[in-house]
Amino acid sequence: MLHAADSASLTAAFGQPPYGIQPLETLLSNGTGQPLISVIVACYNHERFIAEAVDGVLAQTYRPIEIVIIDDCSTDRTADVIQKKLAGHPDRSDIRFIRNPKNMTVRGVRDIGFSATKGDFVMIGCGDDVWLPNMVAEFARVWIEEKVSWVVANAIYIDDNSQPLNRTFRDPAVPADESFETLARDGANACCFGPAAGMERELLVTFGRPPAYLGAIDIIMPFYAYLEKGARFIPTPLLKYRVHSENTSLSLAAERSTGAGRLMVQERSFVSHLAHAFFMQAELERLVEQSPERYSDLAKRILPLLTVQQVEMARKLVRTRNELHELGVRLEPRPA
Repeated sequence: MLHAADSASLTAAFGQPPYGIQPLETLLSNGTGQPLISVIVACYNHERFIAEAVDGVLAQTYRPIEIVIIDDCSTDRTADVIQKKLAGHPDRSDIRFIRNPKNMTVRGVRDIGFSATKGDFVMIGCGDDVWLPNMVAEFARVWIEEKVSWVVANAIYIDDNSQPLNRTFRDPAVPADESFETLARDGANACCFGPAAGMERELLVTFGRPPAYLGAIDIIMPFYAYLEKGARFIPTPLLKYRVHSENTSLSLAAERSTGAGRLMVQERSFVSHLAHAFFMQAELERLVEQSPERYSDLAKRILPLLTVQQVEMARKLVRTRNELHELGVRLEPRPA
């Protein structure tokens, strides 16, 4: 069954964040005894790629599952392609299609997706990537067996035409560094990969939505996960991650750029890392004040590492801005 809705009706039906936890008995169905997994697929102007993305989520082997596909007011035929695809699966009552009447941006789409779903574990995908059939099943297995709050998987990189680029997010043969200490010191670790990530809904209930200025959630949500039950990286690739000209990844943008263009991307990256590091420091200090018995020992380990990151990112930022100045590049001031 295909349902269409707008963001206003969803707010009326499901309420505002923070997206409450459902009683466990409401999340078990079909006699499987397995928890309901929620899947959110965010789309914007993905006409060329969305058919493959929809095929990927429809092919998931895990049950019970609920799938919400959200088109963020695309200006191309993305919505038409989705509707045509789903029309071929009238028996799939576990799928809902939402077409936003106006563009809500990634943050707004996430809010709508969380409000429209009820599983205790939520996975967020993008309309230009392709999920392998066992992706949800593997995420559910790791989440249940290892009792963590955040799960990330490796990915195969593909091009515009779905051809492999002979690279992965991480080398599956090399042990991944998924430690909290590395995230705090370096600004990222193996668990900081948003395209193939899932999290417990409780993270949003406990900590609320991250501030908008942090942008993507693939650094701050792993940080919150380490404050709760931890995070895990699955070395087996479970996603086909599409590399194309519209990718918003700063690391990919840096790879595609040269000269001043690359320096400007790096400058944005260092600013972002600094913003995250100072926000993490403030959050951890706040939590220590609120619950010293729970967070004091952790803070003694993590706060000095956040200071290391702040100093290093500031040094890199100043160096990069000096190089841009020498090239005659004038940086526009960012809004406060």
